[in-house]
Amino acid sequence: MKRIVQFVIFLLIFTLFSPFCGLGEGGAASGLEVYFLDLGRVDAIVLRADGETSFIDVGFEADAKDAIKFLHALGVDHLDSYIGTHGHYDHIEGAPEMIEAFHPDKIYMSHIGCLSAILECANDEQKEIISATERIILQPGDSFQIGRGYMTCLGPLELRDCLTGSSHENENSLIMRLDYGQRSMLFTGDTSDRVLRAEDERYPGRLKVDVLKNPHHNGAHDEDVIDLIQPRMVVFCTDDKNQPKQSYMDLLAEKGIRAFLTGPANQGSVGILSDGESLEVRCGYTAQSVILETPGPMYAGQQLEMASAGAPNRQLGWNSSDESVLKVHNGVITAVAPGVATVTASAINGVSDSVDVQVFSAIVQMEETALHLAVGETERIEGSVVPSGVSGLTGEWFTSDPAVAVVTGGKVTGVGEGEARITARLSNGAESVCEVTVRGTLARSVRLDRSKATMKVGDTLTLSAKVRPAEYDLENLDWDSSDESVLWVDEYGNVTAVGAGKAKITVVASKGVSDSCTIKVK
Repeated sequence: MKRIVQFVIFLLIFTLFSPFCGLGEGGAASGLEVYFLDLGRVDAIVLRADGETSFIDVGFEADAKDAIKFLHALGVDHLDSYIGTHGHYDHIEGAPEMIEAFHPDKIYMSHIGCLSAILECANDEQKEIISATERIILQPGDSFQIGRGYMTCLGPLELRDCLTGSSHENENSLIMRLDYGQRSMLFTGDTSDRVLRAEDERYPGRLKVDVLKNPHHNGAHDEDVIDLIQPRMVVFCTDDKNQPKQSYMDLLAEKGIRAFLTGPANQGSVGILSDGESLEVRCGYTAQSVILETPGPMYAGQQLEMASAGAPNRQLGWNSSDESVLKVHNGVITAVAPGVATVTASAINGVSDSVDVQVFSAIVQMEETALHLAVGETERIEGSVVPSGVSGLTGEWFTSDPAVAVVTGGKVTGVGEGEARITARLSNGAESVCEVTVRGTLARSVRLDRSKATMKVGDTLTLSAKVRPAEYDLENLDWDSSDESVLWVDEYGNVTAVGAGKAKITVVASKGVSDSCTIKVK
């Protein structure tokens, strides 16, 4: 009941907010529209090009009733063709209903057994209509037009001898390529990777398309097969219960392939529209409005989710005007490089909104650009992102020579004498460098030859430091006066009294290893 109510609401809103793609003569839509209907784990695909309409499969009888309502809402009262990919009932049980409702000029199928399966599901009146319709068994290489689009049969190259209820019937599925201008799509039924590999051997390069209807609903496919097809988008005709394996989704994401899944928890119905050059994606159950909130300035490498009203982000189609600046998927935008890009969110009935997003370049700064360490000594370098408060950026630390210095989370440790570059790099590519010099041995202790003394203005005094271990290089000692108006000290521990008062001379051998002498000047 819930599904029926949703669909009725969908139809009401849909009727109010058409048209699609612009109108040609007689109100027929121009351009290509392909709709993967959200009817469950079944294939139900509308192909509409320049006023001509075809339909692939449909699912079970109950699914056909919803598909008929969808087509009527599009203004379709006649099919130029019906395509049954193979003889499984989750694909063609509802075919007699579709054929009776729209009296297609032609029925295409892969083998005579598919026709037999359709007839088994038909009543007497439907059988008469089917018998009076031209029926064509497609062979590899056969083609026909839908508007200005060309549908070409690539397979199956050979038929498996099996009952239509057998799982082997999947490999009898039609494999159809649609070319419309510069854009292309591949419809695969429930075919297998084995068949697709054979197809590529017969037709090298013909499997490469922009959009792939994933074979066998939510089935996972081998990486080499995806590489043969090289799609920009993959559409899964499935439901919320039967989802693709995460490893398969990760594979598609790694290859930069956008995935769209039918089902209420995902994108709902998925519409892909084209003028022969561009591809536009619309998803969901239609919307009365789509309102996007313009985000603040973004920085390269940053990621955030768009705020929208009117429909959930996952049930809208998303597009970036310049993916070299900004990428978007399911409402999550990723800043790539400085520039301006327009983000558009569209419902399947064409209702949309757009906002411009400015992307800037964030940088990383280090407090130290040069650092001197002893072997075994550790010191932290503080790094900061400018501007502060930028979320979504990650950072890493690198050393140019781990035999000299290593770094973990900004902590640098001297390993061996020499020079190394410590680099802090953000996920947007921005980086900052600190030059590290490692000399000598880490001091364990240091002692001055005296802890206090008395001097007169103008007197000089040399303090001597004893450091352990003995091999420590005394040139690495740092000397400091607490008040240079009273005492001044050079890099060798030579002290000069310059004014009356009291001050402290401190020697530092390594971080945390120091000693001092308090001197009174008269």
